[in-house]
Amino acid sequence: RFADGMSSAARRPETTGKGAERTLVLVKPDNFRHGGGRPGHVADLFCRSGLALVGARLVRFSVRQALGFYGPVREALRTRLDGVAGGLAARELAGGELGIGFDPELTRELGRVLGPVYGEQRFRNLVKFMAGREPGAVGDPVPDEPGTETTLALVFEGPDAVSRMRAVLGPTDPSKAPPGTVRREFGRTLLENAGHASDSAGNAAREIALVQPWACDLGRWSNP
Repeated sequence: RFADGMSSAARRPETTGKGAERTLVLVKPDNFRHGGGRPGHVADLFCRSGLALVGARLVRFSVRQALGFYGPVREALRTRLDGVAGGLAARELAGGELGIGFDPELTRELGRVLGPVYGEQRFRNLVKFMAGREPGAVGDPVPDEPGTETTLALVFEGPDAVSRMRAVLGPTDPSKAPPGTVRREFGRTLLENAGHASDSAGNAAREIALVQPWACDLGRWSNP
């Protein structure tokens, strides 16, 4: 059973000493939309890392929680997608009725204009994916009630926990992830990519504080 496997992993922690880290892992909502034991299979890959499992919680992110959790990536999405947005716009317009040719300079200019818009929509899609509800317009009340999507939050502890879990997870794009990683085996798209792992010790501390996974509720997974 999933709960038994996770509990046994927690009973066999790697000995930690000075320099040990904690990191947060999320088994994302796309896993819970599939029948069978897929969330457990994903969690099992993380549990095989040899790190100690020290916290677990089933979470339904509110819109406010999701905004806070992913807030640091918002500006990054707005700024780093200039080229992607420009290329997509140029391809769409060039293939349409306008029949306009796009040189590299014009494509870059399109990206400069559309990149922030495209990045903001990607961010909103991410919040909706995690909470099941799209954030409202600026100035609208931000919902605090639990969302409709289920996520499993796990905290692992041990030497180099952050980098080791990032290696188990794989890169954001499942198609570029190595075989055997969580995202290669279970991810589908850049959005539905099966899991999350903190990218630094500082972000791990921030994320753990937001999710508060210390009330272990693994018993919910047990068979009656």
